[in-house]
Amino acid sequence: MSVPSDPLARFTLFEETAPDVRQQLATLCYHRSFAPRQMICDVSSPGHDVMFILEGSVSISSYSSSGRETSFAHLEAGDYFGEIAAIDGLRRSATVTARTGVALLVMPGDSFRALLRQHPAIAWRVMLRMTEVIRSANERVQSFSTQSVTQRVCQELLNLCKPSQAVRGAFIVYPVPTQANLGARIGASRETVARVLLDLAQDGIISRKGRTLTIPNREHLEALVEGLRGGAQARVA
Repeated sequence: MSVPSDPLARFTLFEETAPDVRQQLATLCYHRSFAPRQMICDVSSPGHDVMFILEGSVSISSYSSSGRETSFAHLEAGDYFGEIAAIDGLRRSATVTARTGVALLVMPGDSFRALLRQHPAIAWRVMLRMTEVIRSANERVQSFSTQSVTQRVCQELLNLCKPSQAVRGAFIVYPVPTQANLGARIGASRETVARVLLDLAQDGIISRKGRTLTIPNREHLEALVEGLRGGAQARVA
């Protein structure tokens, strides 16, 4: 990849930082690349570097003692990760895996900590980002403890869908995550997710063609999340 003269300019974390300061900060970093599905770091990885995604996307997940994966987020170019370990100096809190080919700009943890001390505006943005992570984690815990698998599948489809450009009033999910990936997002097995999707399709709540999943009526899916409809909700707990 070609290296831009101001690589940190694309990150909202630095959008209020002067160009000369960004360029100086970039000199503290080094580049790394990863192939699709290659693990970037996990809880046993040494070091406390913060990694800025220049190209590609990554998944953030954790694994139970039995090996079941729970996916927390997907990050794209312009995002960053690793700040938790950089700040507290402890081990990584999750596993990060390349979803596509990934190019990273890597800042050593001690440089990142110095950055936060010297630039309060950047430190404030990091705090805002961490509050978003905490709120998202709280919502996920509440979902796992109070919602059925059907409700969690429906909610994830609602999170992923966008208005259809071809069918007025419909929504689509494209590309559709694999059943295993969807299960990892909501803490369920691939087989259970497959049964839920089949029931939703049989009830006409969703339809799928190739890599596109269509939701003809978003309100029906929302009603399932709220537990207001029967059908698939009754068949799959």
